[in-house]
Amino acid sequence: MIKFKTLADAVRLAEAAHYTQVDKAGLPYIEHPRRVMQKVQAQGALPFVQIAAIFHDITEDTAYTPEILLALGFSEAAVDIVKLLDRGYSKRLFHAANAGRDLDNSGKWYLSLGPDAEDEFYYNNIKANPGAKMVKLADIDDNMEPWRQSYLSMETQERLLIKYTKAREILNA
Repeated sequence: MIKFKTLADAVRLAEAAHYTQVDKAGLPYIEHPRRVMQKVQAQGALPFVQIAAIFHDITEDTAYTPEILLALGFSEAAVDIVKLLDRGYSKRLFHAANAGRDLDNSGKWYLSLGPDAEDEFYYNNIKANPGAKMVKLADIDDNMEPWRQSYLSMETQERLLIKYTKAREILNA
């Protein structure tokens, strides 16, 4: 099997993976991961962080998994960041970390931790990895660009403002 490991390889794979996807504005979705990658490049990110940036949504929004990315030859450091940025992966970690707990006897232990416990777990894990933090902040910045927000309803804009303000607070604390 051919092994892929360069940023150029990652860009080509991301282009293929997101090929048919469009964003809420109807634009090619791949442009969002490209902008996130460019933002981390402008900050002097190492190549594995740049690869993670172009891949930051690949495991959430396509059939690619971390195992596939590793089998293709991408570095464990880049794939570890991608895993941290994947909400599904974080949710599985969150529930595994708290397995067997029933803090309020309802069978839903996480309710005792508060409604934002899962998000806080997600952002705190990202915060602990400098590369993941850099990519997530670039992702949030791109998602909050006024021109992108203009395609969303006011209700969605307000919800995202609250969500991303809290995320930034956790990431920058």
